[in-house]
Amino acid sequence: MTQKVGEISVLSDVNLQKLIRDHEAIDLTSVLPNEQGFKEFLSNSSSAEDPDLDEGNAINPYLTLSKYMLSKYFRAVNPETEITFVGGVNLAIFIAIASSVKDGDSVIVLEPFATNLKVAVELCGARPVYIPMKDPDFRIDWGEVQRAINATTKLMVISSPHLLTGQALNAEDFEELQRLINGTKIKLVFNESMVDLGYHNFEGTSVNFYPKLCQVTYRIGSLNIPVATTDQEIAYCIAPEPLMAGYKSIHSAISASPNLNRVANYTKMLSSVNEGHKLADFLEQNYNFLRDVLKESKFTLHEQSSGYMVILGYKSYFDIRDVEMAEKLVVEKGVGLLPLSWFYHDRQCHRYLVMNISATAQDFKEALNRLSDL
Repeated sequence: MTQKVGEISVLSDVNLQKLIRDHEAIDLTSVLPNEQGFKEFLSNSSSAEDPDLDEGNAINPYLTLSKYMLSKYFRAVNPETEITFVGGVNLAIFIAIASSVKDGDSVIVLEPFATNLKVAVELCGARPVYIPMKDPDFRIDWGEVQRAINATTKLMVISSPHLLTGQALNAEDFEELQRLINGTKIKLVFNESMVDLGYHNFEGTSVNFYPKLCQVTYRIGSLNIPVATTDQEIAYCIAPEPLMAGYKSIHSAISASPNLNRVANYTKMLSSVNEGHKLADFLEQNYNFLRDVLKESKFTLHEQSSGYMVILGYKSYFDIRDVEMAEKLVVEKGVGLLPLSWFYHDRQCHRYLVMNISATAQDFKEALNRLSDL
């Protein structure tokens, strides 16, 4: 059970996973897409092609990604000087931070954040400045961001679409951001690893369509997340040559390049009209099913248009901390969800839980059945 410090629950990730195992609960806490759920969906799709990937591809991966970016965003990327492949999104973001800040600098971090940006920023000697996204729609308050900018601000880290909330920046957001950093030396880290997971009503856009912003941006993407392949993480960073030179230097010092044999296959799947949106279709189907099943429950569903993580509010059910609510659901309902407070630097509770909706059909339906009678 959860330990207590005074009245504050200190349920940890390790304790939650043990609790889930001990109660044989359905685990919907992973922050990676469920590969088995996606494969099951593909196998039930009459138009699905064989998702197996060819390991023996000898095509130049840098040129392959460059062509993919050109076809998707109409933006030319130099394959030799503006691309680095990295073994995972978290590492790619950390290297971008390390390339941009030093002791005494400050970094604007939007909360909630899935990557442990607090540790990443502090390891580089900088100070994180936290700006909470505004619930219930979890949009960015650009006025608050502007008030946080000062002479020490050197970097801003943004995820769009956002892993936990599914929110994405639209054209108005990008115009505000461009206005804010105009005339400053602030650089940007844009995590767009979820950009291929938009539902049919997705209205977000990409930093790739904004040339001025791209001049000061490390664009982080993932090739494995959009196709729900978790056995080998392949992330990439795209940045203009002046920024990429330092990035490549740090990357070579702390990490080897990932195995790039699958790059051409991943990009081929994402470029395909038939296959490129399959995971997004699967997630949208599950999101709509979730909304229908829980519409009469005590949970309130956060509206979103992308992603495999969904936020559930429970303010009308219990006035308890989210870590206690997560424990309660494991013990009483046999369903494991994540407390949203874990993704804030001060663990502040907003009475939201986070659910991964990419589970297999049997687990997903059973979990919703157990939650629907709350």
